[in-house]
Order: sequence, then C-alpha cells, then structure tokens
Amino acid sequence: MSNNEAPNSQAPNAFGIAGYTSATYGDSFADVYDAWYENLNDNGFVHTLAGLLPARESRVLELGVGTGRLLERLIETRPSHHDQLVGVDTSEKMLEIAARKASLSNCTFVQDDFSRTLPAGPFDLAFVGYNTLFNLPNAEAIGDCVSLVASVLNAGGRLVVDAVAPVAVDHGDHVGLRSMTTTDVVLTATHHNVEEQRITGQFISISETGGVRLRPWSVSYLTPSQLDALAVEAGFSLESRTEDGTKPFGPESPRHVSVYLLR
Repeated sequence: MSNNEAPNSQAPNAFGIAGYTSATYGDSFADVYDAWYENLNDNGFVHTLAGLLPARESRVLELGVGTGRLLERLIETRPSHHDQLVGVDTSEKMLEIAARKASLSNCTFVQDDFSRTLPAGPFDLAFVGYNTLFNLPNAEAIGDCVSLVASVLNAGGRLVVDAVAPVAVDHGDHVGLRSMTTTDVVLTATHHNVEEQRITGQFISISETGGVRLRPWSVSYLTPSQLDALAVEAGFSLESRTEDGTKPFGPESPRHVSVYLLR
C-alpha cells in the first residue's frame, strides 16, 4: 500500500470522508496554508522547543512539517547554531513550498507517513505543530507514531506536541462563515462525531475568478490523558504541560503544549 492510500476501515475510509487520503489535507491547503494560519499563536510553542535544545548543534525532527513555517521560526531563535533539521510530511505540494524557501535551504525534507516510517535517528528533539498529530486517522496510528518517535530519539530526548484540548460537545453538523469580501467568500461545514472523537469538515471557497474550491480536513482527536497513556506505553513520561508554551494548563484551556521525556 502506498503512503497516500487510506488504510482499510468500515467507515467510508479510516479518515471518515470518502476518497480522503493521508495527503489530502496538505495537498488541499498548501496554497493558502501560510496565509490562513500565520496567526496560530504558537510563539510560546517555538520558544519551548528552543529552550529544550542543548547549547550545541542538535538534530531536530518535525512531524507534519508542511510548508516549514515552524522550522523557519525555530531557526530564527537559534541564529548561532547550525542544527540539523529534518521535516516529514505526506503532502508533496506542502514539501514543494518548503523546499523553495531560501531560509530552509539547509533542511532535509522527506515525503512519508510519519505513523509508518521515520528518518533514521538519533534526534535530540521531535515535535509536531498544532493539531497535526490528530491529522492521523485514529488512535492506533497516533500510538504507532509515538512509538516510532521513541525509536529515533536519543536517550533523554523529547517529543513536544501542540494540540487541542477537546471539551464535551453535542454531535452536530454546522455551517459557518470564515471570511468574505466583495469578490469571494469562504464557508465552513463541519461534522462532529463525539463517540468516534472525530471532526470532519470542508472549507468551501467561492470566488468570481476561481469558481468553487473545496478543502477537506479530518481530525481524530485524543484527550490529554489519552495521549499521555499512549506516550507512557511508548516509553515516555510527561515532563511538563502548558496551555500554549507560556500559560499554565487548566481545565478550561483550549489547547495544550505537552513535553514528553523518553525514559
């Protein structure tokens, strides 16, 4: 089975949307990703990463590197170091954008499914940006990913995850407005299946010049405690957890930055 084929499932497929593959999200959003998600409030996350790295050249692995947005910022925080930075993503279109950035010319990019295969270690640090870990199709794939990370980290290495902290809500289908100008509109359509812990959706872009463009996405989320259990099973322990890399994490926190130490 190729990296872009969806695993077998009794659902339309393992991602909950017929025709969806591991590369669908990245390929659908590559052309707008940097513009749409430049304000994700992940400065604290990047500074957390930099603070965990030793004062020497380090090897760092990003899972779901996309356009390289976070690697660019990590480089900016360590200008006197020449870290070996490796990014993995299933989306060829995302990686094409990352590879064109002059700021990332010394990085290595690998097209692969990071729940199945990772570049050879050892790495000092592995990280995954906001909700990217939950782009994997299910808890089994997330657990496989965490175990793979443990196998390529140095002893005492860390995995850092930035993810949503889900709250209990009702099932539901929702349609909303993301943006609108005189010439274009972007609508959102979502479906939340609480029992499966899955949210699927579409961004529907309509413009006078471009017609209709669909950008589907699928998130299979875990609670922090569920993620902790998978990490412990893979050989990690929770070292710290904040809301965004700076604020304390609490019951009302909408997201969490969790640092897992390889035991």
